[in-house]
Amino acid sequence: MKSIHITLTSLLSVILIVSALCLLPLSPLKAENHDPSPPQKELIGPNLEPFAGAYKEVSQIHTAYKQRIIQAKDPAQTDALQQEANQKMNQAVADHGLTIADYNKIFQSIQNDPELKEEFMTVLNRTR
Repeated sequence: MKSIHITLTSLLSVILIVSALCLLPLSPLKAENHDPSPPQKELIGPNLEPFAGAYKEVSQIHTAYKQRIIQAKDPAQTDALQQEANQKMNQAVADHGLTIADYNKIFQSIQNDPELKEEFMTVLNRTR
């Protein structure tokens, strides 16, 4: 049980965060290269709607895999499910025309900017 908890914790550290801003409980996806520079308005403006679509899909994938990972019988099965979930989340982001780095930048901006968060929530509600 401890192994499952540790493995689940590892997955959660990659794909979710308890957001103080009341966004869905997802964190930025793990990117290979992290660019700490703040995103430009040129990035966020035209990509807010694609980001909302990707965010919605990533959330659905997370929800679909969370229980399966908890119920996995052995660490190898847990690892395989984590990898499958991460691949699907990365593909969902790419399918919406975003890179993981851009997705993460937009995510961070939404967390740090109440005005942008409000705009994002409006766009997200339209995509449901």
